Amino acid sequence: MKFTGTHVWMNGATATRLLVVVLFRLVHWVLLLESDLYALIKRLLRPEQTLIEVFNLVGRFRIDETDAARDSDFLIFHDYFTNFDEICESYWSVYHITESYVYLVKHENRGPADDENEKNKENAEPSIEKCSKLTRYLFNNAEKVARIKFDDFAKLARALPPFRARVVMIHSTPCGGGTVAAKLLQSCDRSQRSLLVLGEPPALTSLALLLNVCSIERMRAITQATMRFCLLHQKPNQTVVLKARPCCTKLVPYVHSTCPSVHHVFISTRSPVDVITRLVLHTSLQMPVFSMTCWMMKNWPLLCDTFFSWRQLEAETVVKIGPTTEVEFALAQVMGATINYQRNLKYYALDMVYVEDLMRETASVIRPLLNVCDVSDLAIPECIEWKRSEENVLRNVWDSFPLEEHDRLRTKLLVEFLQQECLQS
Repeated sequence: MKFTGTHVWMNGATATRLLVVVLFRLVHWVLLLESDLYALIKRLLRPEQTLIEVFNLVGRFRIDETDAARDSDFLIFHDYFTNFDEICESYWSVYHITESYVYLVKHENRGPADDENEKNKENAEPSIEKCSKLTRYLFNNAEKVARIKFDDFAKLARALPPFRARVVMIHSTPCGGGTVAAKLLQSCDRSQRSLLVLGEPPALTSLALLLNVCSIERMRAITQATMRFCLLHQKPNQTVVLKARPCCTKLVPYVHSTCPSVHHVFISTRSPVDVITRLVLHTSLQMPVFSMTCWMMKNWPLLCDTFFSWRQLEAETVVKIGPTTEVEFALAQVMGATINYQRNLKYYALDMVYVEDLMRETASVIRPLLNVCDVSDLAIPECIEWKRSEENVLRNVWDSFPLEEHDRLRTKLLVEFLQQECLQS
């Protein structure tokens, strides 16, 4: 079976979904305008020196779960004003960051379980073992939404205490094995007391998007503030591993300059072609996102980013490639992560880890990863046992198809040009 790299995407279901998201976002802005007017009147009648506005959640909708989080995912209306101390509680998490505001969502208590309180087990921090993407968890479980101005959040959160223990960030190419490596690590400690692995926190993805529009100093300030806020409830002697989206490789210099104690690791596969076809298949489960984005870039360039964030995630390589097919668009995503890794090699704790080696020679390949995470080698048997139990699932997840000959040649040519530019920059 050959992978053609093209989809006839405009069908009834897709058109309906696009119409729904347009109507939903229209209602979002109308409701938010009314909410702002109500909040303004409330402030005039009773001035309060609080910086944070909390909203009731009226509705929620995302056009595609592979897209980045947005504040427009929710219908919200003003509830009350509060102070910074409230959102520092463990049940508040950063959901999205814009140039103007930081949006947080309140969800179930994330406190870790312990032997004294068995009831907390259901509300434990959703590790990557149970939730591979925190955006999905926060979207589905949000109870309230809060909003604070960008500069206020940066100022207040930067004053929070530093990390209590080791912090590691796992970077990878899209569908390149980062999630598998992260789950393999979490299998070392199911209790999460000494090791907690979080899957793709939306706060990090928001920071990657802000790189397209923010100055260096603002990025440094918000990066440090966001990292400290997200790790505020880290426990003593608990290593926290943040498995980031591939676009976050460009954040590494900013994280290093503001949080130099953070360790970085990069995971990839030996076959970029397999990654490309796998990524296209993964992003087409709900709707053919890449085909739609390419079509919108050509025909509705001003509206393209209104529907999807994928173009902005790797804006540099998308511009260089000028993709017209979903294969080329997927290549832009893969090469964006790879090039940013190659540019910032000096910040990484290890050489690139290939997921094929990790699966084939688990004991020897995972040992350096465990050392970076400050985890004993005695955990290796648990990793091997997890790999054996998940072998069939992993085989199904990694399905891919060969490219058509013209797509294969085009991909090879683009990779060579992009690699040359990377070496020259």
